[in-house]
Amino acid sequence: MKVKDKWKRGLPYVGNKGQKVEQIMDTLPDGTRFVDVFGGGGCVSLTAASSGKYEEVIYNDIRKTVVELLCSLINDKPHINLMDYVYITREQFFDWRDNQPDSIERTLVLLCWSFSNDQRCYLFGKNIEKEKLMATRALFYGNTGTEFDQLYSYSLGADTISEKYRLFHKWRREQMSIDSRGDLLQRLQQLQQLERLQQLERLQQLERLQQLERLEQLKYSSKDYHELDINTDDVVYCDPPYVGTQYRYDGFDNETFENWYLHECPAKEIYISEYTKLPHTEVAFNFGKKLNFAATRTRKDELLLKVIK
Repeated sequence: MKVKDKWKRGLPYVGNKGQKVEQIMDTLPDGTRFVDVFGGGGCVSLTAASSGKYEEVIYNDIRKTVVELLCSLINDKPHINLMDYVYITREQFFDWRDNQPDSIERTLVLLCWSFSNDQRCYLFGKNIEKEKLMATRALFYGNTGTEFDQLYSYSLGADTISEKYRLFHKWRREQMSIDSRGDLLQRLQQLQQLERLQQLERLQQLERLQQLERLEQLKYSSKDYHELDINTDDVVYCDPPYVGTQYRYDGFDNETFENWYLHECPAKEIYISEYTKLPHTEVAFNFGKKLNFAATRTRKDELLLKVIK
């Protein structure tokens, strides 16, 4: 995906289809209305809305604050100051998770600062948390008590996360070119970890959504999939928890879902992302092997299935 199109990735989310979304969209048929049943981070909905293939796109996810977060970022209502969330410690993360009421701010913190965006586990282990957060703290607050605090004054004129991030890379290149001692160079190389602070890059992508014109054809919904009002001529896309995983919806029942897409959903064009070929489906597109981080380290084909009734 080109840098200018990174906003289409939407929210950082487990199972985000950013790497496959263009192929998905090329495979799906045109239509009047597109329904993204398990919308998650909104990647497929945003791409569908910008594709020109549909007059209306329904972005649905059962988690209401996830939907509200994406809506608020796109429409800037309510405004979220993303600079307030660039530095979240382990204690702060678990306070948000365990003690704060559900809200778009809480959802933002849990998505961006959790390992694999699972909204449960903090991004860094206890033994590396301080080191991993040092560069971020120096860049945005300048209070680490180290030589890296010069990052703060260097990027003081930058008003956005993206601009600060860009200036960090510029500063690092300059320091590496003039360093002759070796110790600073070694420390700078350690700061390569900032590139791996995925939450910063995700926040940059979220921030870009605020720069978009309103996506007028995108509508927001937070219903259970059984409650959706679907028409026979809708193009329906489903990205449910894959068979054998439960990464998003506790208690998701695959047999109930099968009954829904086969008997309850009236749409003629229903497509499902899966690792496993489901009953009454055919493979519309095979995306090839995808790394599975389970203990077996096996690779599975990621499939786009079409329901055959």
